[in-house]
Order: sequence, then structure tokens, then C-alpha cells
Amino acid sequence: MSTKKSLAAAGYLLVLALGIVIFGFPLYWMVRGALISQAEWFQLPLVWWPHHAQLSAFHEIFASFRMGLVLTNTACVALLMMIFNVAFDSMAGFALAKMHAPARKWVYLLLLMTMMVPFEGLMVPLYLVVTRMGLANTIAGIVLPGAANAFCIILMHHFFASVPDELIEAARVDGAGWPRIFFGIAVPLATPAIATIAIITFLAGWDSFVWPLLITDPQSNFDVLPKVLAEATFASMGGAQDIQWPWLMAAALIATVPVLILFALGQRFFIEGLTKGAVKG
Repeated sequence: MSTKKSLAAAGYLLVLALGIVIFGFPLYWMVRGALISQAEWFQLPLVWWPHHAQLSAFHEIFASFRMGLVLTNTACVALLMMIFNVAFDSMAGFALAKMHAPARKWVYLLLLMTMMVPFEGLMVPLYLVVTRMGLANTIAGIVLPGAANAFCIILMHHFFASVPDELIEAARVDGAGWPRIFFGIAVPLATPAIATIAIITFLAGWDSFVWPLLITDPQSNFDVLPKVLAEATFASMGGAQDIQWPWLMAAALIATVPVLILFALGQRFFIEGLTKGAVKG
């Protein structure tokens, strides 16, 4: 039995080490690429780690693409999208789970149906609505179309459905209204689920690419990080030798590190929220 346990543990460690190598290699390649010079990128044999690490790529991309302003814009978009979704999705999920509103099952069904429509099918009408409202090249134009998320509403619905009805009824008997029940009872119990949708929506706002690229003009001062990364990628069309790979890797690293830090800090809530939300439908 001990031999079988030892083999199972060794197999588990082997699979874990393989996963770390597979998923960690792109991050290592970005770090390595940002710290070497342009000439070292094309040296053979490959330079696997810089002998003299340099940070010039970070200085160049901050100077060339106004990265300070870009990061501020991107952070504002991600934070606002997170705040709106936490507020709207949690309230909508609670209403669907605990408030006996008419046709709530049909509303739930409609939410499921919206998840089946790809974003590409909504881009043109959404673009027309936002531009005619005068919200192009603004934070509001990027954030408002994603201020609520059907998946997150359904996730919150499942989580609130697992809260005992007796607890809600006892609060109602004591004279508590729906706002007090929601903020005083439901929200404290739903901390893992709220943290989950906060992480999901922040990452969606941080990594959003197609919609910001569509709703902002190339000449506008309102740039977000994915849009700048695309511009940096296609800045030179003369071939691989002309692309400044060190500062391209530096830009990718700047975009990736905050996401990794956020997930590392919130992974416990993220996993707990997803698993608890699946307990009861």
C-alpha cells in the first residue's frame, strides 16, 4: 500500500511539474525577452538568460506609447467594470433567487439565451447605439456595454439559491425589508461569489480588446492596454527583424503581471465561489 501511495505521489508531482513547465514557459519567455537586447534575440545558439539584464525596453515602451496614461485608462476601465458588475449582478441574482417576481423563470431563460449569442453578432448594433449616444472614445462607452454579465448573474443566482429560505423568512418576520435583507444577510454570506465575479469582471475589463479597439479612434488619446499591444505588434510590417521584440515582450509582461497578482491573491475566493455556486440550482 505504501508503495502504491509513493508511486501515486510521484506521478502527481510529475504531472504538476510538467504543468508548471508548460504554463510557466510563456511567462519565462516574456521575462527573458524583455531583458535582452534586440541583437541577442537573433543570436544562435539562443540566449536563454541575459548575462547583463537591461531595462531599456521598459523605458522605451513607456516613452513611445504613453504607457503611464494607458495603464491608468485600463485600470479605470477594469475597476469600473468590476464595480458595476458586482453591484448589478449580485442584485439581479438575488432577485431571481429569492424574490417571487412574476416571470422570473422566463427572465432566467432569457439570460441563458443571451449567453448563446456571440459578441460578434452584437458588435454592429452595439456600436451604433454607443456612438449615437456620443460615448465613443470615452470610458463610459467601453464600460457600460459590459456593466452586467449574464454568466455572473446566473452564478449569483445559484449561490443565493443555496441560502436557506428560512433565514430570509425570519428576517421578513422581524420587519426587515428587502434592502436590509440583501445588504445585511445575503451579501455577507455571498462574499466568495462576489469575489469571484469581481475577479472575472476585472480580468475581462483589463484584457478587453475587440470592443475598445472598435469604439475608440486610432488618433484618440484614450488608449487601453490591449489596443496598445496590438499597435505595438503591427508597428512594423517589414519582417521579424524590424519588430522591436524586447519592448514588445516588456509590454506583454506589463499586461500580464497584474493579472497574475490578482488571481494569486484571490484564487481561494475564486475557487470557493465557483464550487459553492454549483451546489444548488
